[in-house]
Amino acid sequence: MIEDYHKLAEQCTFCGACAEVCPFFTATNDIKYGAMAKVEAARRLFSGEPLTDEDLKTIFLCTRCDECHKACPLNIPISVVIQGARAELRKINRVPEKYNTIADAIIKMGSPMAAPPEKRLAYIPEDFKPPERARYLYVPGCWSGIRLPETARASVELLMRSGLDFTVLGDREWCCGLFLIDTGMLREARMLAEKNTALFESTGAETVVTECPSCHDVFKNVYPKLFREPKYKVIHISELLRDLLRDGRLKVRQSGRRIAYKDPCPLVRRNGVEEAPREILSRVAELVEYNRKGWDALCCGAPAGVKPVYPEIAGRLAEMLIEEPARKGADIGVGCVFCMYHMGGFTKPSSPKIKTLSQIVLENLVE
Repeated sequence: MIEDYHKLAEQCTFCGACAEVCPFFTATNDIKYGAMAKVEAARRLFSGEPLTDEDLKTIFLCTRCDECHKACPLNIPISVVIQGARAELRKINRVPEKYNTIADAIIKMGSPMAAPPEKRLAYIPEDFKPPERARYLYVPGCWSGIRLPETARASVELLMRSGLDFTVLGDREWCCGLFLIDTGMLREARMLAEKNTALFESTGAETVVTECPSCHDVFKNVYPKLFREPKYKVIHISELLRDLLRDGRLKVRQSGRRIAYKDPCPLVRRNGVEEAPREILSRVAELVEYNRKGWDALCCGAPAGVKPVYPEIAGRLAEMLIEEPARKGADIGVGCVFCMYHMGGFTKPSSPKIKTLSQIVLENLVE
């Protein structure tokens, strides 16, 4: 496998096209944390050359957001190179200790925060009794289902009001394993792919609906490569809400607010879901765009272990994403609860309000 990663890294001509598009160049204004420097550090690692602490830092300062992939004229999947580099560093025990802590929590407890399974029940309304089988399976993911259960509850309440035939897993849900994938632990991720695919199929669901855009990408694009094609299709909650609004099963009113939409990296770059969230927000508010939107959207800076290892740098990106809507007099709508959780740690009383699409729709629902 290292040979494959090495071949990808060796394709780089160091033309510099990707150097300044990396969010961590944006956050630090330091070219040694840009995408080109990451590829160079990985290339030397694969060649057996010694790495400095700065080399390690630039490899770990990557959320695998794929912004650099578009910029590369040779179409080199730089995030895959970084994945391989982290796998090699894990073999020689040169990854941050927090990497091991998070990985152990996922493998042993089923979530990055090592929460007990019953924590996943908090988002389920008392008047909803999940059936064993249904056409749709709603999977909130760890950050929505455990850390910010009010976000998952908003989605469940909307699905209940729409009359959709759906169920949830509750305390049987397990992490998708994205962190394991991001850090090169593909054998362990494959075990989760097998476990979760079988669990989802046991509900008889034709469609799996995710709150988390990373879960969406993992279930839809990564699991089939690690394991096999599932018997269900995977969609993001924004795609389902758009359809329910179009069909009149949910009806909303205009709020008179201005809301800026923050594109989640995996949702827009790897899956092309760009218009559904905007259609939803346009029904309830005046849609405001970030200067960088769609494929060019700025990453929040948190995923793939960056937030716990380099909180100050990750925080700078969160602050930038809060400051721009504030200048434009807009609140923030997110398609990713992890973005919401991360950005929420840097808000002030005067900052824009940050809410998910489901929360915004629920607030403006017409009975």
